[in-house]
Formats: sequence, C-alpha cells, structure tokens
Amino acid sequence: MASDSIKVNMGELKTGKNLDLLAAFGVGSCIIVVCYDRLRPVAAMLHGILPERPHNRKEGIENKYLDAGIENMVKAMIKEGVNLKDMQAKMFGGAKMFDVKNEMETIGERNIKKAKECLASKGIALIGEDTGGNYGRTIEFSVMTKTAIVKSYSAGTKTI
Repeated sequence: MASDSIKVNMGELKTGKNLDLLAAFGVGSCIIVVCYDRLRPVAAMLHGILPERPHNRKEGIENKYLDAGIENMVKAMIKEGVNLKDMQAKMFGGAKMFDVKNEMETIGERNIKKAKECLASKGIALIGEDTGGNYGRTIEFSVMTKTAIVKSYSAGTKTI
C-alpha cells in the first residue's frame, strides 16, 4: 500500500496518520518539530520560521512562530486522541545559513533554543535531532515507523 506524502511549507502545521509521510524541503534556519504518539501512528509536523510571536501581536496564533506553533501542535495531537504523556518529539534545522560576523545568536540558534524550551515546558521528550550546522536539509518523517530521513547535499543522508 502506497503512503501519502504531506508537504509542510514554511509557517504550516500538518498532521498525519498510519502510512503518511510528513515532508519539509529546503529547511535552513527554520525549525521542523515533529511531535508523535509513541504508541500509535499519529504525528504532526510544524515548520516554524521565528522563535516567538511579537508581544504586541495579539490577533491570531500563527504557526510561523515556534512558541505559538508548538502550542497549536500539542492541541492538534490531543484533538487526534493523543495523550500528552505519550507524545515525543524530533527536531531538525536551525542552520546558520549566512556567514555574519556577529556575536549575537543567529536566528537558527534562537529557533533551536525556543523549540527546546517549548517542548520541555510541555514535558515532551526530545528523542532525536539534527540541528545547527551551516547547510540546508530536507526532512521526510514516516508516521508509521517514527523515523525521519534527513537529506543534505553537503552532509549526506541520515536516519533520525
């Protein structure tokens, strides 16, 4: 039986079940957070762009921000019948895509830090990650096997 591939673009959150593949292409400083049920084949993928929603922006909770997006992802998983205690996560991206001579954290580093903070605050264990570096990635997550294939031109292919 063929699986369905579900493309997750920048700022999007999508869920998948059973034989679905959740996929994000050309990920640089963005963070891909995959939250999945450790017992059943249910998962969600968030393609976050920025660490947090600006404090002066109250309308709507947008998935392009990792803080709001992870909150929405947990709600989506609960709506699919997943218990919070059964959720686990994997994370990808957060690269430094440009060589900037600056002592401040890069957007990729800030994204990694915020995603980890948000997952920890929910009590969701981060089981695996491929983050940082200075290269883009493509991620395909199998909902059934709970594994991700991470492809990069410069870093090769990894299974996480």
